[in-house]
Amino acid sequence: MGQQIIRQPDGRLAVFSTVVDAFIVVDATPEEILDWRAEEAAKEARRTTQRQLDHVLSGEPERSYFQFTMTWEEASQLDRENSNEEAETS
Repeated sequence: MGQQIIRQPDGRLAVFSTVVDAFIVVDATPEEILDWRAEEAAKEARRTTQRQLDHVLSGEPERSYFQFTMTWEEASQLDRENSNEEAETS
């Protein structure tokens, strides 16, 4: 991440981006920085998930999962195997 949280002279906080070489947040409290970072992470998770959904729904899951792409049958078989192992150890 090309960002740095910096304490301002007045004690408030700022976030400096080394990508754009500018402050992207200023005059923030710790709670505001936490909320801002959480929202940024949520946005990225939505973008990533949307890309995965687009690939799966277009019939190209390998664009997201590469050589690790599983079919329903393969995932179901692994699920059954792991469910049986869990039942045996309980």
